[in-house]
Amino acid sequence: MDKKFWVLLPCYNEQENIQPLVNEWQKEREKLKGLNLDLRIIIVNDGSKDNTLNISEELSKSYDNIFIINHDINKGLGEAINTGLLYAINQREDGYICTMDGDLTHSPSYVQAMLEKMRKDELDCVIASRYRHGSEVQGLARFRKLLSYGARVIYTLALRIPNVRDYTCGYRIYTKKSIIDLNNIYGNTIVVETGFACMMELLYKIHINGNKIGEVPFILKYQLKGGASKMKVMRTVLRSLTVLLNIRSYNKHTKNNLNYTSI
Repeated sequence: MDKKFWVLLPCYNEQENIQPLVNEWQKEREKLKGLNLDLRIIIVNDGSKDNTLNISEELSKSYDNIFIINHDINKGLGEAINTGLLYAINQREDGYICTMDGDLTHSPSYVQAMLEKMRKDELDCVIASRYRHGSEVQGLARFRKLLSYGARVIYTLALRIPNVRDYTCGYRIYTKKSIIDLNNIYGNTIVVETGFACMMELLYKIHINGNKIGEVPFILKYQLKGGASKMKVMRTVLRSLTVLLNIRSYNKHTKNNLNYTSI
């Protein structure tokens, strides 16, 4: 039996992006089948106020491998990630879970290289990294690039996860087992953080649970993004620093998540 390859797409007001992104993933379906992987797409509509849900439902009529989970209200990226991860690990088949942004800035074409890296180096998590030789960030304002680079330096010095340079990019592949292990430790709230900093939290938990992590170079094409950015830059920076101060207190024996104060 083929293993499953679950793709988790958290979406908030992505009516301009969800259809072309799903179509790009369908182009990868046969390639994944050649690796004995059966593509499944999980769309978590996180309380979108536009037409994202309706478009997703129409796509599910055209493709038999799309599953939609709807949040009636916007709960934040972290809750969308929790919802999608829990859905995937509750399916009985073994396989991999891929997370990525739902805004077209992450191309599905990198998944082959990510899987090759994962299998060759026997990794539990592979990150599509913006900070490797051959990586590039296109279409992003210089201020945002400098802010991102500065944050990367701080995360690297504070967390020191081996072989990791990109702590916040959401484009990753995890073994299903690594996520099940987190679920066994932290329960159904795998990540506490509801905002963009949840990706740093998730990565650190993967690390402290003894999983091997690696990266492949990745070109982020921000100019392809349709619609306005959902990220409030300064709020995200402050929130990330708050999470960073608390995150080191996690360990693999912590059965309950920390309750830290929101900004």
